[in-house]
Amino acid sequence: MDADDKRRAEQGKRLADERRAAGYRSAREAALKHGWPESTYRAHEKGTRTIGQDDAERYGRAFSPPRGRQIARQILFGTTIEQLADDLPEEVPVVGKIGAGGSIETSDEQLIDPLYVIKTPFAVPRDAIAFEVVGESMWPRYDAGDVIICYRHSIDPEAMVGWEAAVMTSDGNRYLKRVLRTPEPGRYDLESHNAPPMRAMRLSWVSAVSAVVRASEVHRRKAPVRLKRSA
Repeated sequence: MDADDKRRAEQGKRLADERRAAGYRSAREAALKHGWPESTYRAHEKGTRTIGQDDAERYGRAFSPPRGRQIARQILFGTTIEQLADDLPEEVPVVGKIGAGGSIETSDEQLIDPLYVIKTPFAVPRDAIAFEVVGESMWPRYDAGDVIICYRHSIDPEAMVGWEAAVMTSDGNRYLKRVLRTPEPGRYDLESHNAPPMRAMRLSWVSAVSAVVRASEVHRRKAPVRLKRSA
């Protein structure tokens, strides 16, 4: 089991614990009560599908409305708010741009010094990174200038089938698209909301979108960049 599999399994166990604490005897009972797709909720509990920030907050509000955000953080990180404040950062580096329209060529990027840093209203994992959205093919879900927060390490594309993800294709271009399965093993269609799909692409990196900082908030949340210096 690699690090991403382990993280998803741990998040799924914590989600199941919170569901039981809220009085639901089964995943099916909770999904039916709140109108969630049962297959998706079961996959979250089993750890076979990544739980994003929006998912965790939805479950937190359902299981304990007064403590919704705290429950969401518990599901994602397994710590209390106080521990999060001490142990995890509340800012994330924006290390590049991601195409929700044309491609973003990444071959010249070094990902050493970020474009800028965003202060987040919540703690984020230590391996979190962010990208600034360019283009409008994913509108109205994402606007140009939005910042998406995801994870540095890639996950299995199969875990993101049917969901929006940050991806890099085998030719080195980065996109924000919905990932769809194709009949050909190892290739995926990349779908936009208002642009033609990209067919049968090979993917070299895939990450779930954990959270979004809207373009209207980006300027207010920018923090000074602390550049890494060579020895």
